[in-house]
Amino acid sequence: MSALHVLIEARPFSAFDPAPLETLRRAGFEISDLRGSGLAEGRFLEALGRADLLLCGNDLRVDDAVLARAGRLRAVAKLGAGLDTVDIAAATRRRIPVFHTPGANNQAVADHTFALILALARRILECDRGLRAKRWEHTRILGVEIWNKTLGLIGLGAIGRCVALRAKGFQMRILAYDPYWPEAFAAEHGIERVALEELLERADIVSLHVPLTPESRHLIDARALARMKKSALLINCSRGGIVHEADLAEALRTGAIAGAGLDVFEEEPPLASPLLTLDNVVLTPHTAAFTYEGLNNMSTGIVEQILAFARGERPQHTVNPEVFAPA
Repeated sequence: MSALHVLIEARPFSAFDPAPLETLRRAGFEISDLRGSGLAEGRFLEALGRADLLLCGNDLRVDDAVLARAGRLRAVAKLGAGLDTVDIAAATRRRIPVFHTPGANNQAVADHTFALILALARRILECDRGLRAKRWEHTRILGVEIWNKTLGLIGLGAIGRCVALRAKGFQMRILAYDPYWPEAFAAEHGIERVALEELLERADIVSLHVPLTPESRHLIDARALARMKKSALLINCSRGGIVHEADLAEALRTGAIAGAGLDVFEEEPPLASPLLTLDNVVLTPHTAAFTYEGLNNMSTGIVEQILAFARGERPQHTVNPEVFAPA
């Protein structure tokens, strides 16, 4: 195996278990471990210029400008499922394969989705803040049950399906909107296929599980929020740009919807987001995928594909396989 130079930018890679990183070292790769670094640092730019393979996360935007600085780059390994931070077209023009780890964190994100739903429905944070302030408000703070409510899933892919299976345990009615309809799964689990507008109008809880694309950007805006029930909750564990945050903040302030739970934001970190001042929203710092199991699945999965690439094989989850065809 040739000694490829791997630049590691992805902060979560091998964060809790050193084994995936050690696997790369034992395989003979030259490693530049610059997790948490970035384009503002000279040592990162120097390593980028020498790298054969870039292992990146969600912090670095791999666009034309970055690829132009990486003259030796032969592959991009994206930790996680989301690809909105990688310009696939730019990589393809340079015949650079891009591969990622879809499915590695499905269960973690589905768990987090329900954590946000329950935190909102039972007003967990409000209860916690009251007790810490020495207030006993057990007759003032009333939650709502999610049992037998209607869950609307925008996106019934791998993560959406995991959320649906959890919802069955709460005996929820499940509606879903997805252009790529999983007929067999939906039929087996009694999931009703509806148009987006109908889902927004009927659902007690709307949960987003779609990638960020030009078509999905600001899918949830003032017009969409106006269709929802005043008692409805909105959950976003997918990508921040799918929700127009200013419109959502206004809907929450005016009571157009009852609450929202967000793990992702239009700008991260969301230091200027109007949502930070509201009480009827639960916010987490893009940690839905961050469990021990989820991170290890991502790290081991990306290492397996890096090893395959070094052997001259096409990695399993290559998103632009056409680059392997003869020029």
